[in-house]
Amino acid sequence: MEFNYKHLLETATKACILAGKEILHQYYNGFDTITKPDDSPVTSADMAANEILTQHLAPTGIKVLSEEGDKFTHQFRQNNPYWCIDPIDGTRDFVSKTNEFCISVGLVSYNTSMLGVLYAPALDLFYFAAENVGSFKFSGTADDLNGLIKTDNLVEKLILRSQKLPVIQHPNEKIFMASRYHRSDKIEKYIADMLLKMPDLELVTIGSAIKLGMMAEGKANEYLRYNRFNFWDVAGGHAIAKYAGLHLLQPHTTKEISYIDEQMKIEGYALKWK
Repeated sequence: MEFNYKHLLETATKACILAGKEILHQYYNGFDTITKPDDSPVTSADMAANEILTQHLAPTGIKVLSEEGDKFTHQFRQNNPYWCIDPIDGTRDFVSKTNEFCISVGLVSYNTSMLGVLYAPALDLFYFAAENVGSFKFSGTADDLNGLIKTDNLVEKLILRSQKLPVIQHPNEKIFMASRYHRSDKIEKYIADMLLKMPDLELVTIGSAIKLGMMAEGKANEYLRYNRFNFWDVAGGHAIAKYAGLHLLQPHTTKEISYIDEQMKIEGYALKWK
């Protein structure tokens, strides 16, 4: 199936800006929290953002798979493109007020991510990318994005006010990015081994998928995760990293991650500039 990725990116960026506005409103003015069966939190902001994103993405005619919404069969996913979204990736960060939560929207087709948007509204970080468009970081604030939302040719206006990624072609090899909540014993050993080789290694700890945008920007040389995670945790950031020139590889391999698993799980990934 052939797509006008720029047109789809227009829809996705607008949806994320509108969802981000509602998320920030609840972040600063109050929200409700419940615990899901897997003991993870979900908030009224997650659900409101899910409604906004779904409402704006559904008219594209492409089904929406969301952490907080609809799921569909493995057979369907293998034979059709679909939006893969996480209304708030890093809900723990949202509840804990670390500011490091983000909206993640990806378009998965042929078991890879072809389009992505990551938006961390409390950090004023907005990344977007698509096939035949490239990967970009918006140079402005949440207020700037809200001011653009009603204008025509949104993607063109965003690109004019953005930096093409990567901003840095060769990040400092002594900067390693680590997850705030998914630091397994295996990762700790990997970091310890790196410190033996590079005692002055700088460790940058970030929550949520916004780290993929930061990696694409060139904020660190390497990120590694061994824990299993869901498709919607990575689909948005995957495209941003890919179109910036990075590969999301299965750990310690040269094989790109894919979206083929029946249970919608990926067994970790590695990002490295050098």
